[in-house]
Amino acid sequence: MSTADPTIYVDEKRARFIKKWSSTLIAFGEFIDGYDLTVIGVAMVFLSKDFALSSSDKGLLVAVSFIGTAVGLIAFGDLADRIGRKKVFAFNLWVFIVTAIGAALITQVWMLWVMRFLIGVAIGMDLSCSSAFLAEVAPAARRGRLAGSLPNITFILGAIFSIVMAIVLQATVPEAYHSWIWRGMFLFAAVPSFLVLMGRKQLPESPRWLIQNGREEEAYQILKALDLDEEVLKAKPKKTNREYRKLFKGDARRRMLVCTAFFMLNTTAGPIVSFMGPVIFNEAGIAVKQNLYISLAANCIGLFALLIGVQLIDRVNRRTLGLVTAAVLTASALTVGLLGGTSNAFLFTGFICWTFATWLGPAVLAWIWSAEAYPTELRGFGAGLTQALARMCSAITAFIIPGLVHDHGYYAIAPYATVYFLMFLLVLFNPWLASTNESLEAVAEGELKR
Repeated sequence: MSTADPTIYVDEKRARFIKKWSSTLIAFGEFIDGYDLTVIGVAMVFLSKDFALSSSDKGLLVAVSFIGTAVGLIAFGDLADRIGRKKVFAFNLWVFIVTAIGAALITQVWMLWVMRFLIGVAIGMDLSCSSAFLAEVAPAARRGRLAGSLPNITFILGAIFSIVMAIVLQATVPEAYHSWIWRGMFLFAAVPSFLVLMGRKQLPESPRWLIQNGREEEAYQILKALDLDEEVLKAKPKKTNREYRKLFKGDARRRMLVCTAFFMLNTTAGPIVSFMGPVIFNEAGIAVKQNLYISLAANCIGLFALLIGVQLIDRVNRRTLGLVTAAVLTASALTVGLLGGTSNAFLFTGFICWTFATWLGPAVLAWIWSAEAYPTELRGFGAGLTQALARMCSAITAFIIPGLVHDHGYYAIAPYATVYFLMFLLVLFNPWLASTNESLEAVAEGELKR
């Protein structure tokens, strides 16, 4: 690898910017994702007054975003491996901006379905690139925090912001103009999208992707700016051919199947507290104001859990964290499902514990394990495929839960405890998931611990 003057590609000022802001600007795409995926559940409270929405309509409006996300992940994850991370995650922000404006101008429910699908595609584009990029620019000692915790923190901040905006608008806008609340909330998504777009223009390409594509000298300058040159040189990543069959052989196959299964289990049950809270409470007859405050409290608890997780993810055994949180989630789902209808105390206690454990463990672990599971030349495709399957699970849950809760009450939620029990067993029987502080290449391509 060349030891050319580093100012050829990265001058001192840009090097400081890259080191300080690269991870934040990539992860901040998740603020937009969190806002967009949460805002539909919150806006539904106001949308219902302008459109006659059935339980199925409400479920579909949330589910269609996840379907779009799956499409974006599959289509653009592979493209990101071919043309680079930077080009894709710049284009997706323009899609965010256009669809945010379009969603604010709709006059029919089917128009909103189309806009929500396209927003989902944009989210998929961002996820496929950001998860790969963050894993590739994070040092091993902080990869859990940067590639797992940071995007989740920005995601939940976006969710909190959407709920706070709804509370403020609901309190200040006269009831006669409440139809403008959901339009304003959809439109606002264009603002952070534009700001992140401007910031990302200053970022470099992923250095590991550059090495894979023979641009070693350029990669070296970026690695120097990120203080990753020694770690990456020691790991010795190299240019390799993109062979999809590598993912379906030996340890690589097991790694892919286990990480994908974990992500799918998390996104089968997780949306109940992550996205569907306002819809579920609305179906249960809780008033708008109380609904919004409960949703805000739940997301603040999730943020608190993530901040604790930031301190733990690169220090504790990740497998142990997965086992403990999966056990708590099993108990929480049973509490909400079997006892939630008998007492608000059981309902809210179970919901709070469910939220806390989700964001402390599986939400972060799913991100970091799925990014670590694949070699650099296939990381965008592999992580995209994993997350696409996971988002389809979210779509199914989002579609069926409103109707189930409407017809059967909270008892409909109890079976989701089985999902978390399966998650517990999956982590229990795969000791190699304890991947703390190993190099990215060692985790993605090394032999699995039996």
